[in-house]
Amino acid sequence: MKKFLQKAGVIVFIIIGITFISFALIYLSPSDPATMILEANGMHADEDAVIALKQQLGLDKPFPVQYLSWLNGLFHGNLGTSYRMKEPVTSILLNAPPNTLMVAFGAMALTLLIAIPVGTMCAVTKDSIFDTIIKYITFLFASFPSFFLALLLLYLLGMKAGIFSVIGTTSGLGMIMPILTLAFGNCAWYIRQIRTIVLGELNKEYIRGLRSRGVTNSKILFYHVLKNSMIPIVTMVGISFGSMLGGTVIVESIFTWPGIGKIAVDAISQRDYPLIQGFVVWVSLMYFAINGGLEYLYVLLDPRIKRKKRPPDQ
Repeated sequence: MKKFLQKAGVIVFIIIGITFISFALIYLSPSDPATMILEANGMHADEDAVIALKQQLGLDKPFPVQYLSWLNGLFHGNLGTSYRMKEPVTSILLNAPPNTLMVAFGAMALTLLIAIPVGTMCAVTKDSIFDTIIKYITFLFASFPSFFLALLLLYLLGMKAGIFSVIGTTSGLGMIMPILTLAFGNCAWYIRQIRTIVLGELNKEYIRGLRSRGVTNSKILFYHVLKNSMIPIVTMVGISFGSMLGGTVIVESIFTWPGIGKIAVDAISQRDYPLIQGFVVWVSLMYFAINGGLEYLYVLLDPRIKRKKRPPDQ
């Protein structure tokens, strides 16, 4: 219990630090959200109207007062109200993540279905024609930024093939191209990393021992090598999955998929400060949750990994 409380205290301290920095950067931003809100509503942003709106939103107060007021709301579960959407930030952030989760889980599942067998095959057939071809293909896809892959899929599958609509949709078909974009980009990195991990396992002494005892290559591969390769693979999944849950900002914006990433882009472009701060909190919590989950998953995958026991009472 004591260890849990210590970790919780560290997490709270780090989140406060992150939110303070982001709040300070927002406060120092040269653009004026009150002016932008008035202009977006078709109103003339004269000086009196701007001052009145700033007083209404609390933007006329000093930075410490604004931040402490927001922090007090955070600890009470209130992240404020979105300037643009006129809705509580908490409800917005609770409605958007399911869309991001669907894309993230789909992309990660497709990535692993492709990368694990291909990366393993590259390791087993090291320096073969297959390994060389996959090497160049992964280098090619790794050099493509995500927005280029997204636009390429829009052109090929939307405009040329006509399989999907180029206009964003919230239906099941609407998340296929975002999933493909993320999966293709991830596969290029995952295949090379899995190849390296599996090669490292294949070159260990215990593999030579197994072979000397007549254990078949397939049994060595599936019952020993892949099993022992799971921890670094799970670590990779945790890192990339955390980024996806933080919002695949560019991909969601291009395909107009209503996930947390697109909401963050819209909030930044409209200077919707409460929503931006809420997004920062969401990303921070997701990373802490994933890292905490990985610690327990490591123990399940390899029972030898255990937390240090407390010293005996004297």
